[in-house]
Amino acid sequence: MIDDGIVSCKAINMGRLFYIVLASVSLQIGCSSSDSDSLSSSASEYGLTEKPYTSLQQVWVPKEPSPEVRAMMDDGTFTVYQHPQYAGNGLGARLESGLPWIEHLELAPNFAAQGAQRSSLAYILVIADPQIIDEESPIRMDGYANVYRPGGQLTPQVFEANIRTARRISDRSSRPFDFAIIAGDLTDTSQKNELDWMITALNGGVIDPDSGVDDDPIPGPGNDYNDPFLAIGIESPWYVALGNHDVLHVGGFGLIDNTLRDAAQGDHLFTGSNFSKIWGGYVAGDTADHQVVLDASVTTPPDPARIPLNETELLQTLYEAGGAPAGHGYSPEDIAAQKSYYSVYPVADKPIRMVVLDSTDAAKNTPLGSMDEHQFTWLHEELVSAADQHELVIVVSHHRLQDFDDKSKVSGEMVKDLLVSSDNVILHLTGHGHRDRKSLQTANGEGGFWELMTTSTIDFPMQSRVLELVDENNGYLSIYVTNVGHNSAATTLASKARQLAAGKLAFGTTFFDGDTVAFWEDEVQAQNLLLRVALPDDISSNLATISDWPDTIESIHTLSHF
Repeated sequence: MIDDGIVSCKAINMGRLFYIVLASVSLQIGCSSSDSDSLSSSASEYGLTEKPYTSLQQVWVPKEPSPEVRAMMDDGTFTVYQHPQYAGNGLGARLESGLPWIEHLELAPNFAAQGAQRSSLAYILVIADPQIIDEESPIRMDGYANVYRPGGQLTPQVFEANIRTARRISDRSSRPFDFAIIAGDLTDTSQKNELDWMITALNGGVIDPDSGVDDDPIPGPGNDYNDPFLAIGIESPWYVALGNHDVLHVGGFGLIDNTLRDAAQGDHLFTGSNFSKIWGGYVAGDTADHQVVLDASVTTPPDPARIPLNETELLQTLYEAGGAPAGHGYSPEDIAAQKSYYSVYPVADKPIRMVVLDSTDAAKNTPLGSMDEHQFTWLHEELVSAADQHELVIVVSHHRLQDFDDKSKVSGEMVKDLLVSSDNVILHLTGHGHRDRKSLQTANGEGGFWELMTTSTIDFPMQSRVLELVDENNGYLSIYVTNVGHNSAATTLASKARQLAAGKLAFGTTFFDGDTVAFWEDEVQAQNLLLRVALPDDISSNLATISDWPDTIESIHTLSHF
């Protein structure tokens, strides 16, 4: 059993020491040197459990409301906004035994293991939908119960806890992650300060999640959602894909225009759209129990850092983010052309191409996926080039192919057929649905690839995935998929957020109907996976020409032995 209440007091390694030193001297955007020094000295570092774990060892499971509590929820005497009553009414999550890898042979019906001559081609961290929230922003929509998150004010802490957990796994492996990919919805409200917090969590430094004025609703450091805290960073190259929350107001309720930008930097609840008139609301940052404000006459302290970014500004911020690699997939030419998709070789000097798509279309004002003909042509050219060079291909987009808008100029079916026609495409990694899902994509039963949706860090179960591509050296590829929930100690804010998110699940959301039992039954089938794939001969031959592949299979030697 994991002791979720014990904070690790292990010796600080040199990488971690670097980030502590970095935090003590780093400057926050818009802060003077003295302000920064004060912030650094007051920043807390949130601890993890003494023993690391993945969902192979232990997994958090949502609690099912009792019939009596469900009746209260149904008749409105117990609402989603009464989060202080969640625990007392039996809502939350409990820790149970882990889940094994579920093997799938659909793409390798004659699979045979090779034994000791295996090679680890890539060791990857996948995160989706952080949706970092500035809860005090006047353009929030917390009056909409489906969208409201009782732990939304803790999204910076939760995302950092996921990164901190992944960093510990990476540090304890025989090699670090080759790279990390965040599959869209970097922010919830497309604001500059939200994006800055996400970047700092990845690069390391001090995050001050408070906006407007300096609020400290519970006096003392590290004990409330507005306290500054230290992020240690992932210390691996990281890339991103864009999601609908990055280009649309709260993901789908209006375009980012000057009216919205002005409102975000103001002090009054936004009422500039029909949606906001009905569902507006933000959190009062000076309340210990983070009360939602629905009264348009009540003001929130303004903050110029709340400006929603347009696409050019978003790409420029990511390009200038610092950390590895330089630009994180984007170039000045991309930014000038507003080209928000790219391809890279994420494992240095190896024949693995990652093609990152932009499946959003702000002009349609819809949260669904979309693609224009220009990007589709570019995708086709990338796949042809990869085939000519005998490369493995991983495709990333925020949306699944089935989540494309039926009004898109390029349908999800067209994209699927194009990817299936390229037999070197092995994976399509997505987010958006805030669930763990797997689906086999084929054309008339021929060829195919695995499409994997990764759950969000904003909603329960708040997990990331660790993927490892293993060459069996006999014409087959094994893809180990291991889910990881943040290892936050019980006393931390991220641990509290997990309990609140599990409680919210029972009320239902845009993505869930409130049936926690059915929710978990589906999750179990798509969390830990072992996907076998038959490789084309030319790909196998090309992989065999490289002699310096790592021979330690981290999924076996590290992840399964925590």
